[in-house]
Amino acid sequence: MMRKSLLVICVTILGITACHKSNQVSLVVLQTTDLHGCFGTEMSALSGYIKTMQHTYGDRLILLDGGDNLQGTPQVFFANYIDTTSEHIYSRLFNWLSYDVITPGNHDLEVGKKVFEKVYKQMKKPVVCANIIRDETGEPYFKPYTVLRRQGVKIAVLGLLTPQATEWFPENIRGDLTVSNPEDAAEHWVRIIQEREKPDVLIGLFHSGWGNVSDRDTSESAPAIGAWIAHHISGFHLVCCGHVHLAKTGFLVNKVGDTVHMVNAGANASHISQIHIDVMKNKTGKANVQIKTQVVPSREFPVYAPYEKIIKPFLDREQAYNTEECCILLESVYSRHSMFGSSAWIDEQHRVQLAAANSGTAAVTGAVISFASPAARNLVLEAGKLQIKDFITALPYENTLSVVRMNGKEIIKYLEYAYALRIDNPEGPAYNFDSAAGIFYRVYRCNPAGERIRILSMADGSPFDSEEDYHVVMNTFRARGGGGHLTKGVGLSMEDLSNRLLWVSETDIRTLYRQTMAMKGEVRLTPLHHWRYL
Repeated sequence: MMRKSLLVICVTILGITACHKSNQVSLVVLQTTDLHGCFGTEMSALSGYIKTMQHTYGDRLILLDGGDNLQGTPQVFFANYIDTTSEHIYSRLFNWLSYDVITPGNHDLEVGKKVFEKVYKQMKKPVVCANIIRDETGEPYFKPYTVLRRQGVKIAVLGLLTPQATEWFPENIRGDLTVSNPEDAAEHWVRIIQEREKPDVLIGLFHSGWGNVSDRDTSESAPAIGAWIAHHISGFHLVCCGHVHLAKTGFLVNKVGDTVHMVNAGANASHISQIHIDVMKNKTGKANVQIKTQVVPSREFPVYAPYEKIIKPFLDREQAYNTEECCILLESVYSRHSMFGSSAWIDEQHRVQLAAANSGTAAVTGAVISFASPAARNLVLEAGKLQIKDFITALPYENTLSVVRMNGKEIIKYLEYAYALRIDNPEGPAYNFDSAAGIFYRVYRCNPAGERIRILSMADGSPFDSEEDYHVVMNTFRARGGGGHLTKGVGLSMEDLSNRLLWVSETDIRTLYRQTMAMKGEVRLTPLHHWRYL
């Protein structure tokens, strides 16, 4: 009798355990972001890892991408603008890898509507973003969210883009699109998702940085709003971030006491986010969601032969184009020199910008001062024959030139802001480290912020007047508030910026730079020596 009782108890326990296990579904989410045209060994390694995980987990695996793929390398430039009759390489690659959901980044919009529309139309899986809005209708241009079903589990994925993104480039590039406030969009669409879809799991796929819950980034570029939204708008189980290129995992407790897990896969295929989600439903159908996160470096995986076969025909075509020779550089130049003073790297950009702003359609307005920064701190142009791809490496992002009206006091404030970024946060992004040409000035490194810039004169020796208006040439990203130099630094509103804008080039900066160098044939780049540290 005792044995029979024990047998009944054991069978009952096993039945409960089996029932428990049968109600639990284990999912895996993989996230990439900010690939920026990377097609090398890192992407090959990630492709092999993705394919292995898909084979292992089957339909229990969800693959997401957080945007910023269509700018950054000679290869993707070729795919965007030269190899236009072929299927775009990112469409082909993402379809082959069976991505489930994609959200656009700001650099994906900057390539122009003609390019990104082609790419996204060729992709087989949904592209989602709730706050990229059609100006004419006020409705989202992309699907705001999508719903996936995996073994009885309902997963909603909501896309968002960092604010102000379309303010950084002109209307002829972005078309009739504007990026609206992401918090408002999140609040609106999370409510709809919860009422209409009632998902078991809600994932935020944000092209935005992480930030924190207590200090909303109010700068115009607002790169870090992920945690703020995750905390203040309840309902998310997982938020996948991007934009700021930082590989990271963590979690927070939102305003109603629920845990929200967060990941960022970094950039340039260096890492991939891996999230394990266990979903257990009770008798009423309510889901208990448990999440574990990690970020895995691509260097842990070998290259993947099938990827190499897929990518080779494209790379062969790209190589033939991008190795076309343009001119001869007589001496190597390095972007890192611009961190320490007047440099050949940046000063040639100043020369090109000032020349462009005083010729052709710009000659009516003209410009006497130039602002420019390096794209990154460790770029190199090696002495020898420069090819098309070298100019894309030096200037990886699509951008035009703009002339802006500023008075002398505003120019000083602009430079104070730029050098505060450079001196007080030297490990910050180099693309915010602007310098000027057209004026002689000194930077007092040891002075407190706001008291470092002393302008001696104009470059031609004439006096610099802090009360006088000047025409200043800079890239359009900066002229439209990118980096906060004109807004946070100078104090201009977005409306002010529109009123100050005098001219925008039709030709991108990279093409102007390449054409100028090609006309010279043999080139030796030298500093202007318009400024130095004291």
